[in-house]
Amino acid sequence: MNKILKTFLMGVLFTAMGVIGTSAAKADPVTFMTTGVFSVSGTNVVTFTGGGGATTLTFNGTTDSVFTPAGAQFGDILATSTVPPGSLGPAITGTFTLNFFQVSPAGTASLVGTLSGNLGFDMGIATLTFSTTSVSIGGFTYAVNPSYTLALPVTGAGGGATAGDTTIQGTIVGSAVPEPVSMLLLGTGLLGVAGAVRKRFRS
Repeated sequence: MNKILKTFLMGVLFTAMGVIGTSAAKADPVTFMTTGVFSVSGTNVVTFTGGGGATTLTFNGTTDSVFTPAGAQFGDILATSTVPPGSLGPAITGTFTLNFFQVSPAGTASLVGTLSGNLGFDMGIATLTFSTTSVSIGGFTYAVNPSYTLALPVTGAGGGATAGDTTIQGTIVGSAVPEPVSMLLLGTGLLGVAGAVRKRFRS
């Protein structure tokens, strides 16, 4: 009977090792896209006025496919301003919601950050702060930094735009949750091993 039990345990061990080895040997690809919404405007563009002008923030989302684990860019916030030089600029308020849309396994999740500070042409500073910095979708975890400094904008709409860009960078880790079919095959294999052991025990 000890021999039968040993055979059974060895079969289970080899099956489990095969499954684990297969999943560990490959880096899982994931495709995602992002969008963003400012609470003050309800869209991806918001304008604050004050200091004799206006400061506009525009979020540009991204679509990307990466192999995890990986660093990733989740979009950028472009800041432009018409506030005269030397003025503090308007207060930057409200919240910003970063939305993640994952293709496969399909799912969505969001992170909400708080906006604060002032932004003018050459004065003031603003920050985007996330109290919760990660979300998970189907086995993949998306993480951002706790805080981002919004770059001082340049004067004029669109002029020298790259100087006012703040990229929301982060990481993606994890792997796809096993499909039901894969789990079914594993279960069938274990049942087969158990059946063989039971048959040998009876004989």
